[in-house]
Amino acid sequence: MEYALKATNLVKEFANHKALKGIDFKVLRGSIYGFLGPNGAGKTTAIKIILGLLSATAGKVSVLGEEVRFGTRADYLKRVGYLPQDPVFPEGLNGREAMEMVAGIYKMDPGISSEKISSLLSEFQLSDAAKRRVDAYSRGMKQRLGIAAVLLTEPELLILDEPVSALDPEGRRNVLELISSLRGQATVFFSSHILADVERVCDHVTIIDKGVKLMETGTKELLDEFAMEQYVVSVKEGQTEKAGQLLQGQEWLRGVEVKNNNLLVTSQPGQLGKLPEVILPLLIGNGITVTEFMHRRVDLEEIFFRVLQQNNSADRGDEA
Repeated sequence: MEYALKATNLVKEFANHKALKGIDFKVLRGSIYGFLGPNGAGKTTAIKIILGLLSATAGKVSVLGEEVRFGTRADYLKRVGYLPQDPVFPEGLNGREAMEMVAGIYKMDPGISSEKISSLLSEFQLSDAAKRRVDAYSRGMKQRLGIAAVLLTEPELLILDEPVSALDPEGRRNVLELISSLRGQATVFFSSHILADVERVCDHVTIIDKGVKLMETGTKELLDEFAMEQYVVSVKEGQTEKAGQLLQGQEWLRGVEVKNNNLLVTSQPGQLGKLPEVILPLLIGNGITVTEFMHRRVDLEEIFFRVLQQNNSADRGDEA
């Protein structure tokens, strides 16, 4: 297997804080990879080390086959596109001039770059604003311009920090479709707190918290392992407690939880099909009026917080 990005035992210590505590991850070439974690988890620190903007205390990082060494010439950066969460452009430049500046830095052929700039400005709905000063752009417009600028040089690896956080739903959908279209052509490594977006486009994810890697796995495998098989059962007012007691202890159930006056019924693995066959006759046969009965899909966001909760519980156990 060939990796576009690889981190091994990555540690970063500041004066009074250990931001990264030996994290590892491997990003396959041509894949779309989600880097997840709450604020303060260490995501931005890791990205700065990958880009050679910050030295690691220990561990190794390689990008496109080249080992990252802080303070030395980094040829791999010519093949990498980076977008910070809040892109900043030189004051006084308009949108097209900002794109032309990027083309000049990468020494692109002016004839080719001019045509590509026009195409990208159009694709990101910035043609009408191309001659307006960028410092007058909204945050969403700046983010769209930043994504266009990153794509201009057709990098082998795109490192995107919260690439759709400032976009409206339509803008997010368009950018995610574009990211998805890059699968197999370029490698995309991006952090995000909008977990539905990660679920939609990512092949693999790494979850970190407090500088520790909690998990690295395929998105499908993560959902298969942690997605509970559940039904939501609503009953007549005043019957919730009795219904819960009837269901507790059934061998085909993993658990029953009362949530928003509904019963959240979780089956044992592979037993989801039994729930409609068994729950309704059991409840109705005991005088319970069922008002709603529906399958519930557990998404990546709920799994993410469940993994974080397990980690926090483990930390408290260690402290005890």
